[in-house]
Amino acid sequence: MADGPVSAVQVAPSVGRDDGLREEQGRAAKRMANLRRHPVISGIVALLVLTGAGLGAYFGTRDEPAAADAQTSIQTVGTGTVRQTVSATGTVAPAHEQELNFTVSGQVTKVAVSEGQKVKKGQTLATIDSASLAAGVAEAEATVASDEAKIDEDNNNGASDTQIAADQAALMAARNQLASAREQLAAATLTSPIDGVVAEVNLSVGDSVSGTSSGNSDNSSGSGSDSNSSSQGSSDSSSNSSSPQILVISTNSWIVNATVDANSVGLIKVGNQAQLSVAGAKATVYGTIASIGLVSSSTSGTAAYPVVINVTGSPSGMHDGADVTATLIYRQATNVLVVPTAALHQTSSGGQYVEQVKNGKTVQTAVQTGISSGGQTQIVSGLSAGDKIRVPQARVGGGGPGGSSPSRGNFPSGKFPGGGQLPSFAGGGEGPGG
Repeated sequence: MADGPVSAVQVAPSVGRDDGLREEQGRAAKRMANLRRHPVISGIVALLVLTGAGLGAYFGTRDEPAAADAQTSIQTVGTGTVRQTVSATGTVAPAHEQELNFTVSGQVTKVAVSEGQKVKKGQTLATIDSASLAAGVAEAEATVASDEAKIDEDNNNGASDTQIAADQAALMAARNQLASAREQLAAATLTSPIDGVVAEVNLSVGDSVSGTSSGNSDNSSGSGSDSNSSSQGSSDSSSNSSSPQILVISTNSWIVNATVDANSVGLIKVGNQAQLSVAGAKATVYGTIASIGLVSSSTSGTAAYPVVINVTGSPSGMHDGADVTATLIYRQATNVLVVPTAALHQTSSGGQYVEQVKNGKTVQTAVQTGISSGGQTQIVSGLSAGDKIRVPQARVGGGGPGGSSPSRGNFPSGKFPGGGQLPSFAGGGEGPGG
């Protein structure tokens, strides 16, 4: 009797455990069935592993700086001008600069002009006391008259040939003396040899001057100089001897004193055209190279050569000392076919071609080129005016439409890179264990 209850007590727990195990096995079977009904769930781990590297690369490149995105535009071939140039800097100076000085001694009796005054050619600028000079002319005239009378007597009285020759020599000397006296009298009046402006006046009434040699200057090259009268020179006992008594400069003709570096001077030559940007002048000023110096000067270790440019015409706004930026044109092709240099492509054999658009199709057309400058290249052959070509144009692109980039770790628009749709799950779209 005692064994029965004991046996019953021991069997009950064993039955309970078996029932629990069978219940857990049933739930596991249901989960496996669900997995079989949703194969995408069972493969999600593998799918994420396979796409993990791609996702990292995709979102990683969006964080890098955007690269230049090459695009093309269609342009029409036309004609134009291509120039190859050298740059230079310099200053404006008058083409004609006359340093005027009395060439005879005397005391200044009149100064007729002041600095900045416009003058005409032949206009009186200053005078010195001419009484003694006038007396010298009168004396020389009397001597000439006497010697002429002497010759008449020789002819009337039958003088010897020797006497006549001597009297004729004396008359010649007297006439030369008269010419010199008249020149000295004329030199007592200082006049302007050119139309221009008085730049300096270093004379005052009462100053004593002593005549010296002439001191004229003509800055322009390749043009005739305006020579001053030989009776006018440089002297002023009361002022610095290096300064002219009166300086007159031209205002209707100019030059530019410029410098060109050693690397560029070999490209230019006398006669080349120049385009000048002058401080104070509203319009572009033009000129030609008049001279190129052979001796360089050195500034901070860089050699530079002097270049003189003759300014064309009489442009307005010019003044002495104005700063100039010069463009010296050493090679030029005018009214030629021109394309953007960016449109040219290199062939494997070293030739060049453009992408020409014909009947809606793009074809490679071989071309021969000339000179290039400023992003433009001359086309010698291969194209005609009006042809259509493709021209690459660099564009810096954004990370996506509108210039924005997707954030790291987020799937844009619920898709994988390449367009694959993210998986959805039954019962609300959550993953396993959700």
